[in-house]
Parts: sequence; structure tokens; C-alpha cells
Amino acid sequence: MKIEERREIFCENLKLFNKSIFWLKKSLQRIKSIENFEKPTEEQLEIIETLMSRYSRAVDILINKVLRSLDYLELEETHRRLDVVIRAEKRGFVKDYNILIEMKDLRNELAHEYLEERLKDRLGEVMSKSWELVKIADKINCYAQEYKYCKEYISPTVL
Repeated sequence: MKIEERREIFCENLKLFNKSIFWLKKSLQRIKSIENFEKPTEEQLEIIETLMSRYSRAVDILINKVLRSLDYLELEETHRRLDVVIRAEKRGFVKDYNILIEMKDLRNELAHEYLEERLKDRLGEVMSKSWELVKIADKINCYAQEYKYCKEYISPTVL
């Protein structure tokens, strides 16, 4: 595959990730309206569930699409996910690659857990890791701009 095709794949994945971050930030704003997490209403549960779903989607897109396609673009080996997340640390996207592993583990737990079980515990963790995802998105976008990988820059804040 030609380098231009690899670049196009990465840029499409980055655009998809930026869209997911845009919607994740919307959910983070909406969650602020919930005052009582002890006994949330049905509507509040929907807001929480939407946040958790958007968090999970953003993590999947980051690890399975953006980071892997960036490795592919830069001619790195893409078979092992561990190598993919370690290179994310080397590129400066995260201080410690273990944060990406924790994000993926949390995503997996959310997929197998009913919303109301351990709600308060999970919600705080999802919120803090969601804000970390926003920072990671900014760093990846700066990296893509620095190396001029994408012809157009699409900020996750301006979608």
C-alpha cells in the first residue's frame, strides 16, 4: 500500500476519533446537571449510560483505529496491541502507557457490567479517564499537524 493511502486511513480514523471526543465532551457537560448519584432518575441514568457508551467507543477508536493506523503509516509493526500503546507513550501522547491499558480494561468492564451496579465507583473513573482522553486527542492532533499527516485539521472542539 502506498504511503498516501496509509495517510488517508490514519486521517479518516483521526477524524472519527475527533468526532467521538466531541460527543464525549458533550456527555461530560451533561453529566454536570446530575446532582444526586445515589438515586438517579431514569433520565439521569440515560445520561450516565450515554457517557459510558461514548467513553467506550472513544477508547476503541483510539486504540484499535487511530494508534494502529498511525503505526501503519509510520511503518511500525501493528500486530501486538501492547506495542501500539507503548509507542503512544514514546510519542508523548501519554505519560505512561499503562493509562491506555487501564482505559481499555475499564471499557471492557463497562461492557460486561449492568449500569446500576457499582455506579458511583465507575462513574468517577469514567469521568476522569474521559478527560484524559480529551488531552490525548489534543496531543495526537498536534502530532498529526506537526508531521503534516492530514491535509485538513479537524479539532474535536469545533465539530
